[in-house]
Amino acid sequence: MGSFDSFSDFLSMGGYAAYVWSAYAFFVLVLVFNILQPVLSRKKYLKQQLRREQVQQERVQAQQNRKEMTNGSAT
Repeated sequence: MGSFDSFSDFLSMGGYAAYVWSAYAFFVLVLVFNILQPVLSRKKYLKQQLRREQVQQERVQAQQNRKEMTNGSAT
């Protein structure tokens, strides 16, 4: 492990352990966020698109039903 005499010396990082390990933890959090955020955004977008398509289909169906009702009552 380079210039460290023992594993505990490595973990203490020459007295800078709090800074070094918190920097690594922050890095990992940012990395995880950068991986998950686009995945979750895409999932949300696809769900919104599916809902929009369903609403559009419901509108078309309602229009067809109204046409059938007006055509049926006119005859």
